[in-house]
Amino acid sequence: MRNLYIITCILVLISCEKEKATNNVVSTQSDVLRDLSLNVYLSTYENLSLRTNKFHQDVQSFINNPTQENLDLCRSGWKSAREAWENSEAWLFGPVSTNSIDPSIDTWPVDFIRLDSVLSSTAVFDNTYINNLEESLKGFHPIEYILFGFNGNKSANQITSRQKEYLLALSENLRQLTLDLHNSWALQGGNYVTEILNAGSSNLFPSKLSAYQEIANAMIGICDEVANGKIGDVFTTLDSMGEESPFAKNSMVDFKNNILGVEAVYLGNINGSDNKGMEDFVRMYNLSLDGKIKQKISQSKAALAQITLPFGRAIFEQPIQVQQAIDAINSLKTELEEGLLPLIQMHVK
Repeated sequence: MRNLYIITCILVLISCEKEKATNNVVSTQSDVLRDLSLNVYLSTYENLSLRTNKFHQDVQSFINNPTQENLDLCRSGWKSAREAWENSEAWLFGPVSTNSIDPSIDTWPVDFIRLDSVLSSTAVFDNTYINNLEESLKGFHPIEYILFGFNGNKSANQITSRQKEYLLALSENLRQLTLDLHNSWALQGGNYVTEILNAGSSNLFPSKLSAYQEIANAMIGICDEVANGKIGDVFTTLDSMGEESPFAKNSMVDFKNNILGVEAVYLGNINGSDNKGMEDFVRMYNLSLDGKIKQKISQSKAALAQITLPFGRAIFEQPIQVQQAIDAINSLKTELEEGLLPLIQMHVK
């Protein structure tokens, strides 16, 4: 009888430990979704909205007092907003996609022929007119072209009155679209964030697995776009006019911020915060994979840092470094595809 009692106790303890482990897994999976949704995704969109609002104010100041100093403030404001946007491209799902906000604010290259036609027209540049324009005529890049000029050295007195009208309308449209994007996620707005928080019982994410796969595929997608689209396509064709932010000489910064966005999702860390990210899920099951993903992120950042020239020159003058960056980011993509995604499919329900 004593032996039976001991065996029973052991079985009860084992059962309790298994239940405790299961509860910890479920809790961690939910915590990752919570922290990413609130402290990375929503926080970044709020930051983006604040920065585009400040940029619009800078444009208004420049138009009222078109000094070189005020133009420089506009340029800095554009780059600041651009940073938050490029970080957020590591999660191009939800309203940014379904509401076509991404193509409305970040289509390139600029259509110069159509742009000249718009500027020479007598159209009133109100928000309705801007919204109805084709995507290559609005958003970050036509703004970039007006602010910096083709060679990046435009002076304040070279910006015409008509360009100022268009710049003001474009900056207002950018401000409104990024505000809409933030509101679509916000708890007090469209509340998309709750769809992820309630993954497993929400309309868009009937299981936690579907939410985790969306997150992982977005990380994979931006790695593919940076390595094989933003960098690779331009490098293959040696067509610098196809680069993302040529007028501000900001393309390399864009690429780096895309990878920093991937890192933020993996670590749950953006703007100095320290929350649960995908690493907390991975570390429950595979410490080796966690180390590999972090190593690939570091290698991608290091490879991009080795390109010391503006991207439009680097494709000609630093081809080895450009190819190494492509290879490093593709290696990160592969690790996410062949390591992270299968781990999610195996352990998340």
